Amino acid sequence: MVPYNTMKWGVILMVLFLLTSLASFQVRAESETPKNVILMIGDGMGTAHITLTRILSGELNMDQFSAGGLATTYSNNNLITDSAAAGTALATGHKTNNGVISQSPDHRDLKTVLEIAKENGMGTGIITTSRITDATPACFYAHTENRDEEDAIAEQLVNAGVDVILGGGQSHFLQSGTEGSKREDSLDLVNEFKNIGYEIVSNKSEMLKASQSPVVGLFTPAEMSFELDRRAEEPSIAEMTKKAIQLLNGKREGFFLMIEGGRIDHEAHANDAAGVVAEVKAFDDAIGTALNFAREDGKTLVIVTADHSTGGLTLGRGTKQWYDPELLRSADISFEKFASLLMEGKDIKESLAEHYGIADLTEEEVKKIDDVVKTKKLYDIEAVIGGVISKRTNIVFTTTQHEGSAVPLLTYGPGAFGGFMDNTEVGETVNELLAGEERNIFSRLMERIC
Repeated sequence: MVPYNTMKWGVILMVLFLLTSLASFQVRAESETPKNVILMIGDGMGTAHITLTRILSGELNMDQFSAGGLATTYSNNNLITDSAAAGTALATGHKTNNGVISQSPDHRDLKTVLEIAKENGMGTGIITTSRITDATPACFYAHTENRDEEDAIAEQLVNAGVDVILGGGQSHFLQSGTEGSKREDSLDLVNEFKNIGYEIVSNKSEMLKASQSPVVGLFTPAEMSFELDRRAEEPSIAEMTKKAIQLLNGKREGFFLMIEGGRIDHEAHANDAAGVVAEVKAFDDAIGTALNFAREDGKTLVIVTADHSTGGLTLGRGTKQWYDPELLRSADISFEKFASLLMEGKDIKESLAEHYGIADLTEEEVKKIDDVVKTKKLYDIEAVIGGVISKRTNIVFTTTQHEGSAVPLLTYGPGAFGGFMDNTEVGETVNELLAGEERNIFSRLMERIC
């Protein structure tokens, strides 16, 4: 039996230890609370995508982060997530079913990090190279049972009060009957934006001249162009990032900005390795813009992750241990654009030599390409071209869809965190940082002690 005095002093010392530890933990937590949060999501970006880009481009901005880890991505109803469920996890800290936008599996609305930021008086921004109504960006401002309800998602964006909106996807904001519109009703949402005080910008030049928020830039009818095909009048993701930070910086209560490299996913779906590298590099340039700001500002947390990995990219296969990415440097257009050239009647041999540096096509390969071009099926043409390149590089995609591996997680700045986490934990951590919640401090301390 433990003597009473010994037990009493043991309890006293434990209480003093807890109080001292709690006080020090409180100071640490307060000192690491960021004023601004920039969440950057490489849609479909797995570790192999980053590795291949680093091999061809050299050191990346992603290599300079001070903390990091991996995040699991499974959804509530599938081991392989889609962007809607994964975006919901990052935006709300909760699992949901594939296809659902920031609602629970039983379709209750879940509060998003952007909504928390607005409640706290912070500035807010959404950037994507995909459609602004696509699943990942939509998860931060909208709530729907089905990600395909893009007309409704567009209406929710108009009413969300987001300060800076930059990306593609005009078609769901244009009145039905207008050229390029995909709406099924007579709502003119571009005019609605104007009526509530938004400045409308439609190209890079207009965007660069914008001097104050709120501003909305919808630069293309659907997705923005692939980086390999980007036109001069379309801003890059790095340029959109720089402008958004300029417009949001100085907000008294700070800002929350979500930036999506949305077309990494699309190039991986197409099994276009050179296209993947171009998209990841463009996204990394945007990361560099955010990271430079965070270093100078000292009050900004930058988080880089992915919603899932796409394509099952494999750097080498078979019994011989090799891969050679050098051929990819010759690519100057995406598979999508190349397929359109072939369907217009361009010569197969000449076109592959001109745009991909392949001058050794076999007659069998020419016939295979010619046969599939005649079908006019884009995905089939992309698959055949991808096979021709894979044969020469030993860089292989194992699927045209998503896959279920963990994705990179990188953080820099006050509140930086890392480790092996679930995507819901990433979302929950961001929500708590922006909400200024300290309710978990004691429980986390007890977990450490016990």
